[in-house]
Amino acid sequence: MATTRTRTQPRTETKEQPAKARAQGSTQVKQPKKQAAQPNKSHQVPSRARQRYESARKYWRETYSEMKKITWPDKDTTRNLTIVVIAISVILGLVLGGVDAAFVRLWHLIP
Repeated sequence: MATTRTRTQPRTETKEQPAKARAQGSTQVKQPKKQAAQPNKSHQVPSRARQRYESARKYWRETYSEMKKITWPDKDTTRNLTIVVIAISVILGLVLGGVDAAFVRLWHLIP
């Protein structure tokens, strides 16, 4: 239940007051504790170069962490997959070369 007041009357209860005191109708206002003065941090702002250095350092740390999680293929798997990639590249090269040669011959047939 909120206390109604006019603009000239001081506030009689705050959120800091315990529920029991509010229930009894206490008009005593509890003063909030003063916080310790915070040091001026404006001189502690890191420079742009320092921020970039920290950002790069964080990036490499995270990259190294992720690299440790990778399950690398063994030697046989690597060799087999390399052979497959080379074979597909040769086949596609021959197919595209044949298509190109066919278009060149068709181009020369046009009067």
